[in-house]
Amino acid sequence: MMCVGRLARSDDGARGRRVGVCPRLRLVGLAVAVLMALILGSLAGGLIGHLAAPSYRDQRLAHISAELRGVPGDYLLAIGDSHVALWHGRELCGLPLVNAGLQGATTADTEALLARLSLPHRPRAIILAVGTNDANRKRFREPPEAVIRFQQAFRALLRQVVGRSDLVLVATLPRIEASQDAVFSAQVAAAIAGTAEGACRKEASCRVADRFGHAIPRMDGLHLADYERAYRDIAPAICDAITGDVTAGPPPRQNVGAGRP
Repeated sequence: MMCVGRLARSDDGARGRRVGVCPRLRLVGLAVAVLMALILGSLAGGLIGHLAAPSYRDQRLAHISAELRGVPGDYLLAIGDSHVALWHGRELCGLPLVNAGLQGATTADTEALLARLSLPHRPRAIILAVGTNDANRKRFREPPEAVIRFQQAFRALLRQVVGRSDLVLVATLPRIEASQDAVFSAQVAAAIAGTAEGACRKEASCRVADRFGHAIPRMDGLHLADYERAYRDIAPAICDAITGDVTAGPPPRQNVGAGRP
């Protein structure tokens, strides 16, 4: 830092010594440096706090894991996207229900979540509802691409759920209304639903809950207005299968939903 100074004169006007002002500049510089350090520290702290904050998925994983640890005996596990997450039921078929739904989840996201879950013991059944977010137009360029991607992800997910429970119930995709056409492809959703149903029917322990939520109004063109009713409608399919012989499987191409499996 270059110092500047002035000449100090004595009372009689005689030329005096030069008095520097460097100390004053150093004080100003120090104050500025302290202020900048405080600002940068605050910004860095906010950024670190933001990065360290648990994500929605991490929070859901922790919540679901805590619920699973609190289940003492038999239970049901529901897993999937918002068609599961928005269901507030706590029991089904007389058994406790653990809801592992994840809003906005694709089939691959659901498979990844299930892979991270530590189940205390095998649930009596797993209820599965996925596919809607795989039909979101932002996730693919052409419909065949979306269907192939879903097929691969669903096969991996189905292997997991079949390996973790003696009974799996796949809820078909609720119909997507025209108001959502700019965001979701009804064509892709229909193909995805057919792919899921076909894969499920190849597994002896898997049931298809056909026409899930078909007669229930949509609250936004996508989500059902009453998930309690939707799952109550398909409850006989899973309840009868739980109390019966789940290893026998349904007759070929038999749907479940309004009737027995």
